[in-house]
Amino acid sequence: MKSTRIKVLKSSVWLGVMLVGTPVMGGHDLFPRIDQQIPHYSSQSGVSGKIKIIGSNTMDPILKKWKDQLEKVQPHLDIALDTEGSNIGFESLMSGKTHIAAMSRPLTNEEIEEFTTRVGYPPTSVPVAVDAFAVFVHKDNPLDQITFQQLDAVFSSERRRGARESFDHWGQLGLSGTWEQAPILAQIRDTNSGTGQFFREFVLLGGKDKQTSVIQPGAASIVHAVMNDPYAIGYSGIGYRTDSVKPLRVAGEQGEPYIEPTFESASNGSYPLRRVLYLYVNHPSHAKDSPLLSEVIKFAVSQEGQQVVAQSGFFPLPTQDLVALYATWSKPITSAATNANPPQIR
Repeated sequence: MKSTRIKVLKSSVWLGVMLVGTPVMGGHDLFPRIDQQIPHYSSQSGVSGKIKIIGSNTMDPILKKWKDQLEKVQPHLDIALDTEGSNIGFESLMSGKTHIAAMSRPLTNEEIEEFTTRVGYPPTSVPVAVDAFAVFVHKDNPLDQITFQQLDAVFSSERRRGARESFDHWGQLGLSGTWEQAPILAQIRDTNSGTGQFFREFVLLGGKDKQTSVIQPGAASIVHAVMNDPYAIGYSGIGYRTDSVKPLRVAGEQGEPYIEPTFESASNGSYPLRRVLYLYVNHPSHAKDSPLLSEVIKFAVSQEGQQVVAQSGFFPLPTQDLVALYATWSKPITSAATNANPPQIR
C-alpha cells in the first residue's frame, strides 16, 4: 500500500503544481495572481435545495468562503459544512451521508476499490487547489531548516528514514545555549486528518507517531500551539501561517537544497512538501447531471472560486485544467425541480 500511495500522491501533485501567474508582493510573497483565462462563474437559474460537504479541516477557510459567496448568488441553495477531517469525509461519502467529500489528500487505490465495491461505481475526483505543506516553529526559534530524516526522528517512534536516535531535544537539531536541552514538543493531527495521513505516509514512511506528541484537533490548532510555545513544532498548510510562527526550509534528503514553501517553489516543483486538495463526488457517470453538485463544482473551479483559493493562502490549479473542469461541469443540466438532485442524505 505504501508504494502505491506515494506513487498516486506524486502523480497528483505534479498535476497541480504547474501553476499560472506570478506572486503578489506582500503577505510573505505567497499569493498568486489569478490567470484571467480561467472562466468566470456563470450561474444556472432556478437552482434550489440543500447539499452537504464533509471532510478536510485544512480546506475549512476555502469551503466557508465558497459557501458564503455561492449562497449569495444562489439564494435558494443551502450548503452545510462539516470539516472534521478528510477520512470522515470519505467515510461519509461512501455511506451516503454527504454529497461531496473535501479531501486534503487523494484517495488511495484501496479506498477507491472499497467505494466502488460498496456503491457500484467509483467516486468522481475533482482537484480544486494546491497546498504547500509547511513545518512550523515559533518565530523566536533559531532553527531555519530541516530534512525528512530529521522530521522522522522528531515525530516518529520508528524512524523508518534511518536516523540513529530519536530527536527529543533541540540540541540534536544543532541548537545551542538555552535551546540545547530544551524539549522538542511535537504537535500532530489525529487519524481522521488528511494532513496527518499525508505527513505520516509521505514523511514518516508510514511510521507511528511518538506517544509524547500532542494531538491537535485542527490545522489552525497546530499553528496556535506553536505560536504559544517556543519549544513546539508542528505541520499544517501554509495558508495557516501567521507572523508568530516560522515555516522551516525543507530538504527531502541530506545534501539536497533546503527549500522554503512559497508560490514559486510550489509552482516549479522544487519544494518537497506539496499536495493537491480535492472534492470527491458521489455521482455515477451514467446519471443525469445534478444542478446542486454542478453549481458547487463549477464555482470551485471558476475565476471566482480560485480567487477564494488564493485569498485563503493556497494556490490555484493550472489554467488548462480549470478550463477543462469548468467545461465538464457546465454541460446542460436538468431542472432542480426534477429527480436529478443528489440522493437523499442518510
